[in-house]
Amino acid sequence: MNRTGWVMFVGSLIGTAIIGSILAFLIAFVAADAAIKPDPPKVTPYLDQFPFPVEEIPFTARDDTPLAGWFLAAAPPRGEQPSTRPQPTVVLMHGYGGTRDAMLPYASFLSDAGFHVFFFDARGVGNSTGVEVTFGEREKQDVLGALDYLATRPEVDKARIGIMGVELGGSVAIMAAAKDTRIAAVVAEAPYASLELALQDALDRTVAVPSPLRSLTTYLVKRRIAVDIEDRAPIEAAARLGGRPLLVIEDSRDRTDQARAIFATAPEPKTLWVAHGAALGAGLTEFPIEYVARTVDFLRSNIGAALSK
Repeated sequence: MNRTGWVMFVGSLIGTAIIGSILAFLIAFVAADAAIKPDPPKVTPYLDQFPFPVEEIPFTARDDTPLAGWFLAAAPPRGEQPSTRPQPTVVLMHGYGGTRDAMLPYASFLSDAGFHVFFFDARGVGNSTGVEVTFGEREKQDVLGALDYLATRPEVDKARIGIMGVELGGSVAIMAAAKDTRIAAVVAEAPYASLELALQDALDRTVAVPSPLRSLTTYLVKRRIAVDIEDRAPIEAAARLGGRPLLVIEDSRDRTDQARAIFATAPEPKTLWVAHGAALGAGLTEFPIEYVARTVDFLRSNIGAALSK
């Protein structure tokens, strides 16, 4: 090959490498964008499927992010009028990519069991738009804002507030409880012990990122949300619950090591329930009777409530 041929060959290689690099960056960028701005869930409960009134509540996270919530009052025991005394309340946290609608079945049985319920769209999803999902790092600020809001409601007993979260919502619940002792009890179903794993699972759910581009996509996500994710935040938070009771629900079909790690780290009092065979976040769907019985009994034992209808 003459000199001109070599120059053309090298130029072609360089051009191919540049084009390949641009394409790789674009693929990683699109994947990162999809992860921090997830599409609404395709299958979810809807409010009009439930025979109860909710109060639409606009409120702000502790860092002033606007959020949209629903307040559902406790259903009084059969034949009785609603209580005028402050009642225990449960805050609900949905998982990654979900919205408050996903928590409607949980709100329904908790209200029937005598708890007020407050649940909301976390930042970056549903009607709490305008910011990105941060895989738990900033979502704990949403919970702190919810607690600040509940402190303004006279029907809420401020000493009897529990929190219940599913998947990433379970991790957020634990992290928020570690920061705020107003949370008296925690229920966490299939929580992540690692926020980095939460991010990697999100990438798997949104866009199939080729393995060679996974590191670049992860880097772009963290740059886009301007957050240095504290990878071990959930498991470290579990160790700081300070004696407040924790119920960990392990959905045994997926990622059991994460729930077990959270449980092992948390101090007493703590309870582990293994929903044998349940898919991730599907304990209520697959074991509805036992799920309701166990969670309601745990919450009644620790923050109290009127008898169910």
